[in-house]
Amino acid sequence: MISKGYVLLEAQAGKTEEALNKIRAIKGVKEVDLVTGPYDLIINIEADDLKKLGQIVSDEIQVIGGVTKTITCIVIG
Repeated sequence: MISKGYVLLEAQAGKTEEALNKIRAIKGVKEVDLVTGPYDLIINIEADDLKKLGQIVSDEIQVIGGVTKTITCIVIG
């Protein structure tokens, strides 16, 4: 069963565009939007299972330079 989620991401000032471009290239990222408010990017991701979804966040998104915080919201319905 496909797992889906949204990642709310905060980036250092001046690093948002760089993070945006790197995130767009990650397999499993369906959409990434630059937004206003407390977060800088909202990322829509999909993976084969929950474990793989978590690996995308921890191993590929959180390690990008300038990323300071992520919150992952798993789709349950």
